[in-house]
Amino acid sequence: MDEDAENTSAVSILSSTHGRLRRAQRLIEKRDLQAAVRYGTRELTYNNRWKYTFADVVYITDMTSKREITCWALPGSGLDVEKHSISAKAEAEHKEACRHILNDNTMWTSHTVIVVDQSGSMRQTDVEGGATRSDAVWLTIAIDFVAKQLEEKKASNTDVVSIVTLGRESHILVDRKPHDWTLFNTAIDLLRQQEPFFDGNYLPALDTAESLLLSNTYGSCALTLFLLSDGKPSDRLPPGTQTHIVGVRGGHLSLIGTRIDSLASRFGRRLSVITVGFAGEREDFSVLQDLAERPKQFGSNGQFFAVRLRPEALGSVFSSVTSSLNQTRTELTAVGGSSQRAVRDVRRKKRDTVGTDNMPSSEWFLYRSKDKVWNKTRLVYSHTKGRKFNKMLPIHPSATGVALHSSFFGEGAERLVREFREIGPDGMFIGPKLVAKESRFQIDLLNTDQSQIEKFHRTFCETQNRAQGLADVFNKRLEQLPCYNPQTMPNISFLSCSVYTVHDTNLGMLGTLVEKQLDPNKYKKWNDNSGTVDGKKAPEIETAGDLSLGTFDIIEGDEEDESDSEDEEEENTEDDHIRLEDIPQAFSHFTYRYTKRKLLVCDLQGVLSESSQPLFELTDPVIHFRSRHGRKNVFGRTDHGSKGIHNFFRTHKCSALCRMLTRRWVHQIGAQERMSHLDGLEERVSNLHCDF
Repeated sequence: MDEDAENTSAVSILSSTHGRLRRAQRLIEKRDLQAAVRYGTRELTYNNRWKYTFADVVYITDMTSKREITCWALPGSGLDVEKHSISAKAEAEHKEACRHILNDNTMWTSHTVIVVDQSGSMRQTDVEGGATRSDAVWLTIAIDFVAKQLEEKKASNTDVVSIVTLGRESHILVDRKPHDWTLFNTAIDLLRQQEPFFDGNYLPALDTAESLLLSNTYGSCALTLFLLSDGKPSDRLPPGTQTHIVGVRGGHLSLIGTRIDSLASRFGRRLSVITVGFAGEREDFSVLQDLAERPKQFGSNGQFFAVRLRPEALGSVFSSVTSSLNQTRTELTAVGGSSQRAVRDVRRKKRDTVGTDNMPSSEWFLYRSKDKVWNKTRLVYSHTKGRKFNKMLPIHPSATGVALHSSFFGEGAERLVREFREIGPDGMFIGPKLVAKESRFQIDLLNTDQSQIEKFHRTFCETQNRAQGLADVFNKRLEQLPCYNPQTMPNISFLSCSVYTVHDTNLGMLGTLVEKQLDPNKYKKWNDNSGTVDGKKAPEIETAGDLSLGTFDIIEGDEEDESDSEDEEEENTEDDHIRLEDIPQAFSHFTYRYTKRKLLVCDLQGVLSESSQPLFELTDPVIHFRSRHGRKNVFGRTDHGSKGIHNFFRTHKCSALCRMLTRRWVHQIGAQERMSHLDGLEERVSNLHCDF
């Protein structure tokens, strides 16, 4: 027998139950532990314990070196990646980007805070290939999050990244650094150096993440909280928690969920909360699942992923998340423009609580005519009678005041939404449930005189009214189809809106755009401003041979003498079955054809009412207007002109309904009304253009 083998075997180790479990989980044999005691380096550590390091494994024993306590593989021992070479120029650019990030947060396009579980269970070497869970996480952060986006040019040094540990305490490992190759090298250092230890407490990590996310209040900065853990929380529940009623899981959900609620309530649509469970199939991820669901009630995005113990599986999650982040970032920066604007610091309420108040409470602001803060009128916009606001009586003739809820529940690219009601002489709600829409941005609160208020809301009213006019023609064409059935085929309708002006003690003159309240739990987007269809990014379509795109690309100059593309009837190669979801997409395409390719209505959102005659009740549409004179944002900041129209057609696939609406016997309907939508359009909307 080999002498070394004899000597190694002679070392007696009394295995504890905990020690045996950890060796089994981390694929470490007792013989390895015996060799470490004989040949490894020894140092005294906490609680009078010996720490032996040998062959990339750490062992902890008691003071006698005979009773094992725990063990783990050294970080990076199973995986390693070569660092990226940083040139002197790249290093200088990194330092300059760091300086800009700290001194000017208006330049940030995104801020991703990654919370990485570094509790003791992350030492387990059960990842495919024999690596520890922790090593697999750091590797995928480096390769699939940092490097891949840089190689695909989907991230730049205006995208900010922070990394926080989740353990007994929380530590900031990366504090608001630019997304560049230096960040990649930092992630490799973490792979080689980080040693998971102790408990996995969620609360300290979420508090640290919140402080980092709060460092940017500008509306065009997309925020992402990425929480990755291999198990349920270790946080101690507060004294008095009735675990016999709610259970430990329920206690954790209540304790930790409030932190997520607070973040989502504050940031709304800017925030995405991504939680990832990275462990074996039997692990309980119910807390992580709940944390991803909660933000949706406040208008934030939430996603949960349960990932098998394979690096490539975890990498695919990072790829999916970065794709979603890029879409949000594009949407927010498109509205914000080159100079970002600070958003209002408001709180949002859960959507499932909307419409539940039967009378005013302390959460409502009341404005009564007897207090001379409301003049018992509203402004209704007419684009056919001088394109101006006209004073009218309240919706309910007995209204003597109005009420605004203190919290918001909805949010778009431009505006915040909260509950609004008219109140009667007895101070109780009267009339229908309404909503009030106001700007998301602090600078717009400076519009405190009547003319400025009207100017701000005029674009939205004009857009919605013009969309309704096009919807009227579209509905007439629908009704002429041989397959039309009013009980199964919904028409398109846009909500009528008006402006209520009140005098607020703190804000001064406050103007809100008021319209019917739609059920927030049924609210849906059928398409948006960047080519997304039915909430999903559709694949781009080959444009060669596509009639709508082919004609679009060659049109410049004066179009009045051009032939109408509707004169060419497309061959029907499929059946004429019309799906419900085809109607909004067909309407958007119809607006482009009907206006002779001058504009396109999209960002179709609202509810599908399920009455005896179904109806798409829509609000907040976007009009992309293609100006011959090069004017931009004619219909507001969301009007992207030719680019916006291109984005729609990159993903639009004509349905049977699109084809049916081009047939000669249908497209003649509305021909006379067409001129009212087209005549002098460029000049008629010129008064809408202003610098916001």
